[in-house]
Amino acid sequence: MNMKQKIWANYSVKDVERTNRFYTELGFTPNGANKYPQLASFLFGENDFVIHFFEQGSQIDEFLPSGSKGNSEIIFTLSAETEEEVNEFSDKVKNAAGNIIKPVQRDEANYYGFAFADPDGHKFNVLLMDNM
Repeated sequence: MNMKQKIWANYSVKDVERTNRFYTELGFTPNGANKYPQLASFLFGENDFVIHFFEQGSQIDEFLPSGSKGNSEIIFTLSAETEEEVNEFSDKVKNAAGNIIKPVQRDEANYYGFAFADPDGHKFNVLLMDNM
């Protein structure tokens, strides 16, 4: 196996247009010119990690269960550089109709952040690790 291979994530979503609007409102960059009507694809982080969101009924159904049960096998963490950045991103999630599952606060390790789910229940957290 070539360890320089690319890696990306794939999720199943109920409504690709809703997903496109949600991540666009959060400020993420679409992943190039998308030629597939049942796919929303975005770049995350400074290394442009790709997450594909395939609409139910597309080719991804063979590998992923259709729809969301509200559970996620993985939670992606998005880093922040300031408390203000965390707070602003929390507001963006709320305005884009995301679900805040853990409000902005300092956790037991004294990290500042929050957790949210997108409209299909895929989970993310935003974390400022300013005490490292």
